Amino acid sequence: MVTLIIDKHDLRDAKTEVSNLAGAFFAGTSPLIRPFMDMLESIVPADQQGRGTSYLISALRYHIRSIRADENGIRVESEMGAVDIPRTVLEERVKERYPSFGHDSLNLPGLLFLQSGPAVYAASVSKLRKVHRIVIPEGRRTQRYIFHVIVRSLEADQDVIRIEIDMQRLPQIGMTEESTNPL
Repeated sequence: MVTLIIDKHDLRDAKTEVSNLAGAFFAGTSPLIRPFMDMLESIVPADQQGRGTSYLISALRYHIRSIRADENGIRVESEMGAVDIPRTVLEERVKERYPSFGHDSLNLPGLLFLQSGPAVYAASVSKLRKVHRIVIPEGRRTQRYIFHVIVRSLEADQDVIRIEIDMQRLPQIGMTEESTNPL
């Protein structure tokens, strides 16, 4: 298990200025948060409510004070209050839209990580290489898959992002001596 700590300096190294690190998880277009806009709308100021999903996602980026995710759920906090998204509720809402999808394989912290923007990805890859000597292969889709699988928990406030990573979650490719021998 590796704990990855990313701060504003790490994002500056990735050539991005982010004033609210918790809000960075509302920079992407992943559909994880979209089914919960009705709940999340309650934690932005009243004058920013009722303006549609795109506006709300943008508003959340600035008003979120902290966010936590583990295998049981996601908690999003702002000055206005907090919203808890339990795993069971997420599974129900996903099941309504995608009835044949394997809901038991959802990794909430990994999905939340995918919700972040490219700067968090770049800073995470860089920090894993430099500090922990873990190399994540290049390629947007490859990195999205890997981070979706290996992120075990995630916490962020306005100044720091803490990500627990478990490399053992990646599928191991079983290679035997026979399968590597061309003859």
